[in-house]
Amino acid sequence: MVNWWATWPAPASAGIVVTDRAVLRLEHGGPLDAEIAPASLYPTLQQAWPSIRQHAADLAAGAFADVTDPAAQAILRRSAELDATIVGIAQALPGPPRDLDVLYLPGLDIAQHALLSAGDGSAQAPSAVAARVEALRRYYAFLGRVIGPLGRPGPKQIVMVVTQPGRVQSAVPGILGIARDGVILDVPTNAAARVVDVAPTVLYALGVPISRELAGEPLRQLFGGADMNASRERYVSTYGRPFASPAAREGRPLDQEMIDRLRSLGYVK
Repeated sequence: MVNWWATWPAPASAGIVVTDRAVLRLEHGGPLDAEIAPASLYPTLQQAWPSIRQHAADLAAGAFADVTDPAAQAILRRSAELDATIVGIAQALPGPPRDLDVLYLPGLDIAQHALLSAGDGSAQAPSAVAARVEALRRYYAFLGRVIGPLGRPGPKQIVMVVTQPGRVQSAVPGILGIARDGVILDVPTNAAARVVDVAPTVLYALGVPISRELAGEPLRQLFGGADMNASRERYVSTYGRPFASPAAREGRPLDQEMIDRLRSLGYVK
């Protein structure tokens, strides 16, 4: 897990977890306070950190240099640098290849909210909105380039891209894109997917038994013929009660820094 919400503090026995506070820890340095697990991964990421940050800054600066609105350019560059940093961290993880990598990229939500909402709650002029919508389209293009290396599945690999609109006033559908063995899959036009179907679909692809307590169902039509589906069809009645292993915490907590970061990104006031 890389940058997933609410993964801090990271337990030592839950695979690789680079929490939503890891960027702050890598920026500040010092002993870990459960921002990264296992702790042995921290020196590797520390060594790669200057290169990750510089590459992310270069990508963000180059992508929006010709945006004429200074405020819009600053928003786009800040979001782009954050997303490129997270992708860089994922690419810096050492081998061997894992069964599942999950990344959360918040930049698009941050950019959309900052570009399209007036700070005082008033309506923006149509011309200003049009210019900022165009700027947001530029961000989509940037995001496609940044995740490109992660979005090209090799043999026996599956890549899923899930988008779910964030801070919007009305219900808006998300998008689920899937590529397998280097081929983007065509989803049948009559296929209806729900947010709660994503997790069962991931479990189904991994061959992990699915709990009957889950609200969703796997999207079986994405995984070949009936024989293949039958071999993957495994259920258990329950995963049991949720639990979390204790996390080792030694370094200085970054609570205030995290609050300041969320405030600067528009998540808290």
